[in-house]
Amino acid sequence: MKKMLPTLVLFLVALAPLTAQDEAVFNHYVQNPIILNPAAAGFLDEYTIQLNARAAWSGFEDSPKTVAARLNGPIGTNFGIGAGVFSEKAAGIQRLKGQIDVAFRFGFGEEVKGVPAFQAAFGFFTEFQRLTLDADIINNPRYEPGDQTIQEYLDGKNEFDAGIGIYGSYLQNTFGGFTINNLVAKRLGDISGTTTDEGFNFTFLLGHRFRIEELNVNLTPSLMLRDVQEAPFMMDFNIQAGFLDDQFIAGLSYRNLGGLGMLLGTKINGLQLYYSYDLGFSEFQSYNNGSHEFTVGYSIDRKSIQENRNKKAIEDNRR
Repeated sequence: MKKMLPTLVLFLVALAPLTAQDEAVFNHYVQNPIILNPAAAGFLDEYTIQLNARAAWSGFEDSPKTVAARLNGPIGTNFGIGAGVFSEKAAGIQRLKGQIDVAFRFGFGEEVKGVPAFQAAFGFFTEFQRLTLDADIINNPRYEPGDQTIQEYLDGKNEFDAGIGIYGSYLQNTFGGFTINNLVAKRLGDISGTTTDEGFNFTFLLGHRFRIEELNVNLTPSLMLRDVQEAPFMMDFNIQAGFLDDQFIAGLSYRNLGGLGMLLGTKINGLQLYYSYDLGFSEFQSYNNGSHEFTVGYSIDRKSIQENRNKKAIEDNRR
């Protein structure tokens, strides 16, 4: 199986749209919805910085390894902005991507504890990525000199894409969003005749937080659907439990592609730490040790920043 990997890489490169659009999906999107939806930028009125790392199919030679750094936060009263850098290496393919997220936030409905019952945001993202292929691929016996597609990737292939999304919550318990992905890439594929899927590409997330007062537990079931260009349809079922005001989090997830995952995490005074492990049910699982994912982040509430500024101003006036 391992000896077949270079041949598999050549096959994937020949199918350029697949390698260009089928990228890793981080599992910690319930805690960090901006992973899926640009409209979530600044939605919680917090300034957040995160580092995500994922090692898929660990133990298998040249398995996919992905790292992403993201930051987002509110600007003014109704805007949010975010930025991210994404790096991925799988076999001989390397991907480097930069992304900008912009969101417009608004609320409506009767206020509950000073917050509108419905809170929503509309957002869009733009991204630029560069795909390259390791030069030693030309030593593969199946390589055909002069292959234009492979040469294009050896030189580095630049691509631009964009998407839009909506995200919202009701009473701060029910949350969800819808993202339309690959708007530029799909349009170019339609024009060139290389797009093979039908309809539009999307990502959907819906969840609800239940409070069980007797146990001091927050229970959060959620559903994620993903159908993006040249990638298999994905459906995740998740259930997470937060203990001690979410200072400790544990969860389970099931993916329709054949996988079961577990999550452990904590969030204390703005510090976020999450770890997840998922295991596949397919025959390929016998060749690897499952996938690991780790997230570390830190959030600062904008209200606390303003309160500290006001407190400092009052102290300065007293002097």
